[in-house]
Amino acid sequence: MEEPVSNEAQMHGNDDSLPCSDAVVPPTAASQNPPSSPLEPSTGKRKPSKKESDVWEHFEKYDLVLDLKGVDGTKRKEIEKRAKCKYCSATYASDTKRNGTSNMWKHINKQCLQYPYRHKDKSTRTLAFDASKGNALVSRKFNKDDCLDVCIRMVVRDELPFSFVEGEGFREFCSVACPQFNPPSRRTLGRRFLEMYTKMKEKLKVDLHSHRICLTTDTWTSVQNVNYMVLTAHFVDSDYKMHKRILNFCVIDSHKWESIGKLLENCLIDWGHEKILTITADNAAANTKAIEYVRKKINGWKDSNSVLGGVHMHMRCSAHIINLIVKEGLKRLESSIVAIRNAVKFVRSSPSRLSYFKMCVETEKIECKGLVVMDVPTRWNSTYLMLEAALKFRKAFDRMGDDPDSSYLMYFKEDEGDDERIEGIEGSGKGKGKSKTNKRVGPPSDEDWEKAVTFVMFLKTFYDVTLKISASLHPTSHSTFHDLLAIDGEIRELYRYDVTIPIEERTAMDTLLNDMAASMKKKYDKYWGEIHKVNPFLMIGVVIDPRFKLRNLKHIFEEIFENDPTCERLVAQKTNEVKQLLMNMYEVYKPSSNNMGATSTTNESGGSTNNETDSSLVFGGRKRKTMMERWKKIQQESENVVITHEVDRYLLDPLESIDEEFDILGWWRINGLKYPTLASIAKDVLAIPTSTIASESCFSTSGRVIDSFRSSLSPRMVEALICSQNWIRSEDISSLQYVPSIEEMEFYESIEMEMGSKTSTTNLKKTLP
Repeated sequence: MEEPVSNEAQMHGNDDSLPCSDAVVPPTAASQNPPSSPLEPSTGKRKPSKKESDVWEHFEKYDLVLDLKGVDGTKRKEIEKRAKCKYCSATYASDTKRNGTSNMWKHINKQCLQYPYRHKDKSTRTLAFDASKGNALVSRKFNKDDCLDVCIRMVVRDELPFSFVEGEGFREFCSVACPQFNPPSRRTLGRRFLEMYTKMKEKLKVDLHSHRICLTTDTWTSVQNVNYMVLTAHFVDSDYKMHKRILNFCVIDSHKWESIGKLLENCLIDWGHEKILTITADNAAANTKAIEYVRKKINGWKDSNSVLGGVHMHMRCSAHIINLIVKEGLKRLESSIVAIRNAVKFVRSSPSRLSYFKMCVETEKIECKGLVVMDVPTRWNSTYLMLEAALKFRKAFDRMGDDPDSSYLMYFKEDEGDDERIEGIEGSGKGKGKSKTNKRVGPPSDEDWEKAVTFVMFLKTFYDVTLKISASLHPTSHSTFHDLLAIDGEIRELYRYDVTIPIEERTAMDTLLNDMAASMKKKYDKYWGEIHKVNPFLMIGVVIDPRFKLRNLKHIFEEIFENDPTCERLVAQKTNEVKQLLMNMYEVYKPSSNNMGATSTTNESGGSTNNETDSSLVFGGRKRKTMMERWKKIQQESENVVITHEVDRYLLDPLESIDEEFDILGWWRINGLKYPTLASIAKDVLAIPTSTIASESCFSTSGRVIDSFRSSLSPRMVEALICSQNWIRSEDISSLQYVPSIEEMEFYESIEMEMGSKTSTTNLKKTLP
């Protein structure tokens, strides 16, 4: 039986390139997704299971019925398989046994004028805003390698998995935003990333070679309990800008000083850097021995450039010490903190309780836009912020407690383990719901609130100081010594306040605060109780601050030793020790700073070159020559005395006015020509970090933990990712793990409340007739 001939077949006939007059069928969403290589035929090895060519994303198959006539005049029909372009309707033979796909690829790549994702001229430039040049408008040409490099930087910067580039969403985005870019596979991305990391590391080695750096070291733990040690370099460049670069993030076998010391030594050898001023670490005994080991190794190197033999190389982490001091205070107020924490937990446990609390806030006419927030027990700063916020709503909490039938009071009559038992019952296993049945602590009493008021005022100094010394992109060494004295003053003030109260008039709260101050003072004195326990570089930091200089240190020593019978002698002794240390550092830094200047000064003052001097001495004999050489030596020594007095000139110059926004690096950039050697010292001393950890993690009483994604990678890849992320971000450096701040949480809640109110209004309008 003969098959009918379609109108389409009669129109096309047997011409392979005749365009079809039918309307083009628009591609589906699936067909618009770019193939792995949308503009080129696949060249990889054929897999065992056949896969349809990607060219069919752009062509549509159909059957063409042909009327043929044989030699003997008989008529017959034959079906030819063909493909029609989805953009311009051109057709090609598509029999898989006789025809390939090369012609169709050629059509898409070069011939199809309707293909929307192909540029006719590869050299065509487009206008775009360049963020690296201050969003300046520049012309760009498509470059495959540049796109691949930026893709790698995106994955590393935003901590994305390598498989992100294989996702359908990302490929669809690229097909629209940049059709010429063929997203790589995760294997290609990983190989290219390691090549980029190696190049970036070699470049950083060259950049660091001309700088004396200060190091910080700390430990991290993965979810598999693998310990990592991070080594970070801090330095100030020639433009007086502060930088921070992670050098290594490697696995460490144990926390013994031998392992830490040898790992530090190997890292420095790998980087080929021996100009180390300080190493900041926490207060473990193992770190002290490890840094002493590294100091001896550096001094034994052939081209050692350690300052004064590295005797002050170990800088104790101030944030870690403050954390230990605050923990001592938190122990004394644990019951009051728990009571307030449970009150806040009640408010945040359900929407109905939160609405009840807001109603009490409105009734008490409390004008505060914020809300109470829960704390994280291992972060004492969040406890401080929780107490600070809860105190603003004390009247609202008291009003909830005045109603004997309120759910607020019923909440504190429940067992503390009720929530956990409910979770256990809802779980899969029996017996998991067993927990302690102690009654909840609370509601907060007046005494609890009074303790919180005192403790919040007391903790404010610790909170501000910890934030200040934990900064990594602006100097802290010049202000840390003053901050330590402020902490000591706060503890002494609280201690003196309690002592002045007669014993018979002291309340339980007075005794508690007295014990708290005494325990915190004991912890403070362990690390900073005496001047010799403080690293001298912190006092040098005060001297190089043009607002204070040596005069401020002398004033501080006078206050410290005011009750000592030998006060005058001790003040002079400590002041001279600090000045002598600065003089010794000046002698170390002077050759690299003033050799060229001293040579030019000598030539200018002599008025003649060495050749002229030698020729004039020929007629004077040996005596005259000896006399001139002696005079030349005296002249050079006098010049050196003038240069050495750069320190005295700086110390005697007028002080700058006290300004909290004072830019000390900017001041030294301007006055570096006036005090060239001191400017070199200032650059290195101001780069000293007084904390080993970022501001968000320094409040934590637990260790730093690496997320599960990075824990599943090899140690080499983890190091490459963390280091390169730090290098790519350059001056925009954050914690590895994002933790929303209190302000951000309140902002998100306000948006949710706003959206919720809009939804309620919309639903109300719909219900109205």
